[in-house]
Amino acid sequence: FCNICNIIERNGEDRMNTSVKEESKTNVNQLIKQGIARMYDPQPQMSDLEREEYHNRILAKIESGKKLSPQEMAYLRANDTISYQKARRMEQKRQWLENQMKKCRSKQEVRETVEDAIVDVSQKDPDRNAIIATYQDAYQEFRKTSKYRRLPDTRKEAQEEKKYRKKSNSGLDGEEREMLETTPLVEIYDELPKFDTTG
Repeated sequence: FCNICNIIERNGEDRMNTSVKEESKTNVNQLIKQGIARMYDPQPQMSDLEREEYHNRILAKIESGKKLSPQEMAYLRANDTISYQKARRMEQKRQWLENQMKKCRSKQEVRETVEDAIVDVSQKDPDRNAIIATYQDAYQEFRKTSKYRRLPDTRKEAQEEKKYRKKSNSGLDGEEREMLETTPLVEIYDELPKFDTTG
């Protein structure tokens, strides 16, 4: 009988040890999750009200088409996965439009590209307003670049400029012509600060 009692007692201890081990694993996992959440927390000392205001500012930024900082994206990833997915989608839309605008040969083409992108947004898309705002913001930002400023106004001007470049570069071999057309020096020159030398 004592042997049976010992076996039962050992089984009870084993079960108790197993449950203690599982509980400690759970505690460790919770601590790890909390530590990761704190890493993504923009300011851990924020009160609940401040955190809510911060969250609402981020959501307003998404709806107005503004680009989010990496810190804001990390905050959403940790605290609001649905809004994070929406912000990622807006960023993808922005990148797509920026790539399309970079391919344009005139300011007219840039405008038409943006207008076509806006028209193509579905009426049924729940994020329609945010997408349109993102496209408009990307367009405004692109208009500030030196690439946009160098573009001719119309397609016709772009074609004339292309013909002129072909004529002026016709005496050059293929490599020299390609270097002139793709040289980054023009972009660097455009980015240099301008100084007022008139008195």
